[in-house]
Amino acid sequence: MRFVTALLNLVLLICPCALCYGQLGFSSVSGERGYAAMRGGFVWDLDNDLTLVPSGGYYRISDKEEDETGATGKAALEIQYELNDDLKLIAGGFYIPRRMGFEAMGYYAGAKYNLCYRCGIFKDAYLRLQAGQNFYDLTAYADGTPYPGHFRTPATQAGAEVGSEVGKFFFQAHYNKVIKYNHKPPENIVSNWTEIPFMTAIVQGFVSDVSAVRLSYRTQWITPYAVYARYKYLARNHDTISVAGGLALHWGKSTISGGVEVFEQNQQENRKTYFSMAASTTF
Repeated sequence: MRFVTALLNLVLLICPCALCYGQLGFSSVSGERGYAAMRGGFVWDLDNDLTLVPSGGYYRISDKEEDETGATGKAALEIQYELNDDLKLIAGGFYIPRRMGFEAMGYYAGAKYNLCYRCGIFKDAYLRLQAGQNFYDLTAYADGTPYPGHFRTPATQAGAEVGSEVGKFFFQAHYNKVIKYNHKPPENIVSNWTEIPFMTAIVQGFVSDVSAVRLSYRTQWITPYAVYARYKYLARNHDTISVAGGLALHWGKSTISGGVEVFEQNQQENRKTYFSMAASTTF
């Protein structure tokens, strides 16, 4: 029920913008023990070199009363300004209200550069760079029991993403590095919102770096895709692997897709398989 309520709230938030030119999209993933995560956003082109990208998300760890540790949400806004045909300046921020003893906010700035329209076998190649800070405030341990006082820390991070078409293939690669946690989080304290690039999954745990690649094969009607991601928790000495795959169907200006995502909910669990779906349409 809470998942449905969150979805309806997000629709009501974003749909007033749907009369403008842009793209509306939703994605969700669900699986074992009631785990559910959902994201939605609207790319709103104001037609004056300015684009707004409001977005939101919802994350529920479990729906079983004996395991209930709650759910949380996220609101974000990105602003893009096109300096010329090849360069966009980007700035954004997010806020996660206090829930389950966890609160976070952050900001970032960067740029997206179109490397070339066609360079040999590469077409529409781009590079996106950004850097920013996240601020975490925790008052509970990972199991939900109260933490004595507050644990607060800023985290400075930077990231890069590249992408290009190669024939009917579309390739993307993403890397993000936490340059510094001002105060190293204890092992029994976790972040309740850690995203995996190119996947809907939201996991628990502070990470030091994350990298991911996505490969898809676009045809007129269908697009199969695959994702491979690697990230490292601060509390571990080895990498954690996540994978995803699925199929997207295209109809006019709309796309709907379904697939699976294999990942760990938190830094103590083994990988499990979850089912995902997404939909988007352009106005």
